[in-house]
Amino acid sequence: MLEKLKALNIDIMKGQDSFGEDYPAELLKFVKSLDFMRLGQAVNTGRFESAMMTLRRMSMQADKLGLVCFERQFTGLRQNIARKDATEVKNILSLVIRKRIQIQDVLKDNL
Repeated sequence: MLEKLKALNIDIMKGQDSFGEDYPAELLKFVKSLDFMRLGQAVNTGRFESAMMTLRRMSMQADKLGLVCFERQFTGLRQNIARKDATEVKNILSLVIRKRIQIQDVLKDNL
């Protein structure tokens, strides 16, 4: 499992330093969270301030978990939310969702 997570560009050591033995459970909790849906809904309804707050919370949690794979996408989301470019936010969010599903699949196979 650890090799597969590393292949997805996840800094497992950083996550384990933050959460210890609870790391796999916390990682699964994050990727199953409703924040991904909330972010998409906020953008769809034009509530960009709400989207930015949700993204900020997600970014902090992803950083604690060592999810390096989301850094670039979260930066792009931040920039496009600030510009209120809903189309580009949706495009980047689709990449985030795909990576989220890949992580869930790895965790599901091993928990």
